[in-house]
Amino acid sequence: MSFVATILGSSGVFATVDRASSGYLVDVDGHPLWMDAGAGTWRNLLGHLDYPELEGVILTHRHPDHTSDIWQAVHAFQWGQKEQLAPIPLWTTREAMAALSAFSTDLGNVFDLRPVGPGDVVSFAGAEISFFEMKHIPGTVGVRIEYAGKTLAYSADAGPSGNLPELAANADVFICEATYLKDEAGDWDGHLNAAQAARVAQDAGAKRLVLTHLHPKKDHGRSLNEAQAVAPGLRVELAYDGLRMEVDA
Repeated sequence: MSFVATILGSSGVFATVDRASSGYLVDVDGHPLWMDAGAGTWRNLLGHLDYPELEGVILTHRHPDHTSDIWQAVHAFQWGQKEQLAPIPLWTTREAMAALSAFSTDLGNVFDLRPVGPGDVVSFAGAEISFFEMKHIPGTVGVRIEYAGKTLAYSADAGPSGNLPELAANADVFICEATYLKDEAGDWDGHLNAAQAARVAQDAGAKRLVLTHLHPKKDHGRSLNEAQAVAPGLRVELAYDGLRMEVDA
């Protein structure tokens, strides 16, 4: 059995020449799941599989830096096949589903749209996927995937909240956003800095913290240092596109 996550995009806010926007490929014993679909992640996804092999999609919220490449998938599934493939499950919040469907009804032609919200639990290829309310815009969920006794947790976009420790509890890999630098005044509290992410991971008993949603205009080395200063005994690293993480290691 295998349980592997690969980073397709690690940039926050917008894509850069080195980093696509938010996106992750989760392989559950050979069953691929695309989690968030920011700009550039579709192209990176194709470096790992032929798109008809995709078996599921999760979108954590409606912001374009997490959803824009879903339309690449729609076009590929609609126009790239001689015969239309059976719709595959797409789990997202009702708020995100409404926003995306308002843009184009084609979404429902390609995907089996399945609304989820905080507290919901779904099954995928033998894995249990739980959704947690995150402090961001309404309709944002963090994702916890448990399989064969191992756990992958993903914060999505999130500000400080009491749900984060539960999401990350004893996670083997915790992928957590780290948009800001320590003591930096953001425009709002819907994001974390790296020190906050590290504190959550340490308090939750996570084994490995991967800092993602890295703002293109911030000093990422400083972010890493600030996280390590808060949790010196924790394995902390910066996400980068292509990073492969064996959750079951």
